[in-house]
Amino acid sequence: MTRRPTLAALAVTAVLLSACGTSETASGNDEGAGDSETVVVGSANFPESEIIGNLYAQALEAAGFTVETRFGIGSREAYIPALQDGSIDLIPEYTGNLLTYLTEDTSVVSAADIEAALPDALAERDLTMLEPAEAQDSDAIVVTAKTAKDWGLTTIGDLAGHNDQLVIAGPPEMSKRPAGLPGLEKNYGVKPTEFMPINDGGGPATVKALVGGKATAANIFSTSPALHANDLVTLEDPENNFPAQNVVPVLTAEPAAEQELVDALNEVSAELTTEDLIALNTAVSGDQKQEPEQAAKEWLQEKGLR
Repeated sequence: MTRRPTLAALAVTAVLLSACGTSETASGNDEGAGDSETVVVGSANFPESEIIGNLYAQALEAAGFTVETRFGIGSREAYIPALQDGSIDLIPEYTGNLLTYLTEDTSVVSAADIEAALPDALAERDLTMLEPAEAQDSDAIVVTAKTAKDWGLTTIGDLAGHNDQLVIAGPPEMSKRPAGLPGLEKNYGVKPTEFMPINDGGGPATVKALVGGKATAANIFSTSPALHANDLVTLEDPENNFPAQNVVPVLTAEPAAEQELVDALNEVSAELTTEDLIALNTAVSGDQKQEPEQAAKEWLQEKGLR
């Protein structure tokens, strides 16, 4: 959290994160936090993260905080260091993948066990978490209905019999992350003949590669509206290669000490469900093409949080 007298530091941050979407909104609410401090909310570079970032930012604004947003930063390899160096104060995260990133331990897969292990892993980097939401958005390996039928696919492991024809599309970091290609090979014997890196977090370009036949399988999030819209098939993951992924606010120590900030974010988490995520994603990425900011605003109003 950045105090107003140190705005020069924000200028440095603006240069460092100049590639990211940036905005600042001064709250007109004189109660609560007032206008003496600025909370910088970040997001990863895919629509759902920006939607949740907007939920956090607008809830904090309603609680009286001045909020600056820095959305579209990139993957964990970019935004975790941004948290640690103070460039941002807060970002939405997913519990399972975050724990794997921090510890490289792929043995913890249940929501309860991940939630128990994550605080200590974050503390080692001087970071903390608040209450996770019920909402989950898990990684999934997805194929077209035709491929599922032609190859007789039900589980991820069924792909192993087609390694010589298998092209998997996914985010660039999937090639090295434990739950990515290394995990697919370790847990299922799945080793594609080609990996197609697409930097859109399982978004439209990834879906286009899959539906258009350039890829035969893809890493797409389980709350993506593209699954239903394109009649895609999510392969079962019986070995739990992909751990539980509850949405959770991750932040630095200074804002975590502000009880009003903590309360505002916990209220969002208490209301956010997986069904809400699907609806928000559909509003933004579906036919409505709603801006993430507007979708977040309407959800907060519906829940009485704005």
